[in-house]
Amino acid sequence: MKFDLHNHTKYSDGLFSPQELLKIAEEHEVSCFAITDHDNVFGCDEIQKLSSSSPIKVISGMELSTDYKGYSVHIVCLFPKNIVPEELKRFSKEKKDARQKRAIQMMEKIRDIYGLKIDLESLLKESEVITRANMLYNIAKCNHLSHKEAEKYIANDSKAYLPSTKLSTKEGLDFVKACGCLTILAHPCLLPKDIVEEIIQFGVEGIEVRYPKNKEEDEPYFRDLAKKYHLLISAGSDFHGDQGTKHAMIGTSTLNETEVQPILERLGLD
Repeated sequence: MKFDLHNHTKYSDGLFSPQELLKIAEEHEVSCFAITDHDNVFGCDEIQKLSSSSPIKVISGMELSTDYKGYSVHIVCLFPKNIVPEELKRFSKEKKDARQKRAIQMMEKIRDIYGLKIDLESLLKESEVITRANMLYNIAKCNHLSHKEAEKYIANDSKAYLPSTKLSTKEGLDFVKACGCLTILAHPCLLPKDIVEEIIQFGVEGIEVRYPKNKEEDEPYFRDLAKKYHLLISAGSDFHGDQGTKHAMIGTSTLNETEVQPILERLGLD
């Protein structure tokens, strides 16, 4: 059995709907996966209804964006009993509004500064929560560019770039833990090792030891950290639908039935 605890849908910057994600998971023999859209829980209820008639089990969750010392730190938040906290429903609406305002401003700057075509109408329709990835897809499609060619227009050093408002990692962890979430440090391989250990001190409960971009030495290192700090181990493919460019296919990085059991017990889903 394969358990993949980090995946995205069109409710953030994924390319597929919850229904399509379920089908893809089944095709790739994933037994259970978590839905963890960026800073929102909009897809959770929908995918739980769909999964009630599917052989695939789904864990409801969210990926929280935070900032620590200038590093983008993401926390996978999983919900006990698959019950979405009311506080996160309100948080999702606030983040949606803030991201939409930022996206409109950035896209208009990209149009005015670089003379590129944009399609705000489709951008606003296609995703509940707009991230830079959604902007990238829109720019690439409207201007017949590859994603790699379009990336420079949304990058941090672009003249059109506007920073997003992020919680500090400590504030973010305190918030979601108060909501009852199980907290897992996402893709630690993308952070300096000293930063990872500092973040652990804030009380994160788990760590992704398997991730598609891991180097050979990463999993043993993160497993040792998990043992040292008594953390749960997790794994996630970070599926967005654009595998082969930036992300991997669902089922690429998984836990087996024995490895996932402590997480299921913590969530009351065993």
